[in-house]
Amino acid sequence: MKTQDNKYVRIMVITIVLLIAVTAAYVLYIKNASDNVRVFDADSDEVSIEVFNPEGKIWEDMYRYPGHPCGAEYSVNVYNYSRLRLSDWTITIVFDGPFEIDSSWNGVFEADENTLTFTPEGELVFVEPENSRYFGAVLYSRYLLNVESFEITGRMPLDPFAMPLTYIIAVLYVLWMLYVGSHILANARIESLLKQRAHDLQMIDQSIRTFTSFIDAKDSYTRNHSLRVAIYAKEIGRRIGLDDDKLQDLYYETLLHDVGKIGIPDEILRNKGSLNDEEYKTIKTHTGKGKEMLKDFTAVSNIFDAAYYHHERFDGTGYPEGLKGEQIPLCARIASIADAYDAMSSDRRYRKSLSREKTIEEFKENSGTQFDPELVPVIISMIEDGFTDRVLDEYGQDGED
Repeated sequence: MKTQDNKYVRIMVITIVLLIAVTAAYVLYIKNASDNVRVFDADSDEVSIEVFNPEGKIWEDMYRYPGHPCGAEYSVNVYNYSRLRLSDWTITIVFDGPFEIDSSWNGVFEADENTLTFTPEGELVFVEPENSRYFGAVLYSRYLLNVESFEITGRMPLDPFAMPLTYIIAVLYVLWMLYVGSHILANARIESLLKQRAHDLQMIDQSIRTFTSFIDAKDSYTRNHSLRVAIYAKEIGRRIGLDDDKLQDLYYETLLHDVGKIGIPDEILRNKGSLNDEEYKTIKTHTGKGKEMLKDFTAVSNIFDAAYYHHERFDGTGYPEGLKGEQIPLCARIASIADAYDAMSSDRRYRKSLSREKTIEEFKENSGTQFDPELVPVIISMIEDGFTDRVLDEYGQDGED
């Protein structure tokens, strides 16, 4: 689960970093393009001008302008044929003769010989897409002026809302947020299911432990025996590399390994002496009884394996079927060695618990005969590193096979 979470987090981080990087590059591109001053002339098909003389607005004034007697009103239209707004613009118009400015409107005019420079003011600083602006001046010259050339400089800021990439990036952000939101909701749902599963497992665990306590209560010498066996078995499984789900199943399987003893008469279970042949035969039936009792328990697959096969021996001389080696289910091989350790480490009516050294010696002597030789070093390591002592300290030191 954590691996999956890490995967989703990595994907979310990588995608948002990429989106931010693309957005930053896009914003930088728009800024640079918008700040860039462009130049337009007569060859431009984006921005152009028209200079004309309104009819009847031409006159002579020999007294005020003796060197430039010809006065005329020159009107100028600036056309923006592009899809972008023209802003911060200035026009320089070169006429075919020198002139003087008499009056002007809509901006600031400057004259230099035959060159007129105009800078708009107010609303004229912007020329909207596919629109025009108007300005003009009264100029005096020796004769009616004609335009030789012109040059317009200005900026054309990009409009992000008119660019498809803006909406593509916005959609990507929405998709990212939907992805994150769905992941959060999914995680919340999974978290809820995990909590419910943990609660269910707790109920199952408590129910089975309560049930096994009834089994162990048939004899005061077997108190907590099933629980200890299950704890030892789960630790053996962990040390040989079983995953969490298999460990949980192993725990339940071994917790119920003695369930069949419910069907064994108390006088046989509590017999302080040696069992006769008939009693021993009766005791051996607890494996079959356990299988029969658990066969309809489907929450854990083959949960009866430990109950049915935990008295099988690795050399094939055990019961109930005389299975050999790896024919014996792994959970039963583990239950067998965990069950044997609890028996050896617990006081019995007929003997005291074995010492640590004697217990280890027993496992070594019976490796490959009674016990799986690959599991013997594992239980010995648990004894030597103190794991089994900690279990005994917590759950008591009395038990019986």
